[in-house]
Amino acid sequence: MKVTDLRIEHVDVDKLRPFERNCKIHTAEQIEHIASSIRQFGFNDPLGICGEDNVILEGNGRLLALRMLGIKSVPCIRLDHLSEAERRAYVIAHNHLSLETGFDEKELMRQLRELQDSVDLESLGIDSDKYIEKLAKLEPKELRPFRMVHYMISLDVNDHDKIVDLIQAIKEIEGVQVESTLN
Repeated sequence: MKVTDLRIEHVDVDKLRPFERNCKIHTAEQIEHIASSIRQFGFNDPLGICGEDNVILEGNGRLLALRMLGIKSVPCIRLDHLSEAERRAYVIAHNHLSLETGFDEKELMRQLRELQDSVDLESLGIDSDKYIEKLAKLEPKELRPFRMVHYMISLDVNDHDKIVDLIQAIKEIEGVQVESTLN
């Protein structure tokens, strides 16, 4: 295993060159989503470059978004330690590895629901409404919390039968444990 000592250097965007044999397709819509991400969160992922001509091995889509935003200088990491064959394989691997898995959809839906009012997800190409509608259709048993939560409820009710009915209804919910003390 190689552990590379990476150093950030700032390179003028006009001095960067896309990798000519890049197989990754970047649509105009995706470039806009990348640009939106940079506007919202900042540029947090340096481009991977190599050679005197600053060929981009990782970040060709980000370069297009940076140009769209008018950014003139960008942080980069040097990948000059890779051979020519390793560079080509790395470009493919870097783009392909994220395609091998998907999301934990239930957790994704929960997080999108929590974020929908605080982050502009649509500008990032995330259709949160689609996921939130899907979340609403799931059975409550599929949405059990990840950890045990304890509640203590004190009721001052004169109708003992209503309390017994309430406790029984709660006990019938799958996965819920109820301890009751009736005085």
